[in-house]
Amino acid sequence: MTFQEIARGLAVTFAGAGLGWIALFSFVVSPTAFKTLDVGRAERFVKNVMKAGHSALAGLCVLSAIAALLSGSVAGAVIGVIAGVFALCCQWALAPHDEGRVIMGHRKLKTARIVASGLTAAIAPVLLVSVAFTAGAI
Repeated sequence: MTFQEIARGLAVTFAGAGLGWIALFSFVVSPTAFKTLDVGRAERFVKNVMKAGHSALAGLCVLSAIAALLSGSVAGAVIGVIAGVFALCCQWALAPHDEGRVIMGHRKLKTARIVASGLTAAIAPVLLVSVAFTAGAI
């Protein structure tokens, strides 16, 4: 195996770990928290998970981008970095801020669940494109 093949495999592995985190958060953790906990606890739980998990997701995306660049795929690297930035933007935008501004009610709960799950899941296609470009060495 050459160095480029090893780097390509690492890029796909890191992106796969990121896709696993996205699936876990979007389809298991967030929906379960909002279905089983009251509004306040669910928001705090999802906020804490996002603070730690989305930073790790961004790190996995950047590691995948570095490995893609080392494998010779500039497009895969650029798109991997974009996915990492998107993860950090989701973390900043979706994690409830401690501003003291609270809007109570069912609409807030439904919106929080959809936004937290949906925007995080929207990172998955970006990572898949990065993997496709890296595998094709574009």
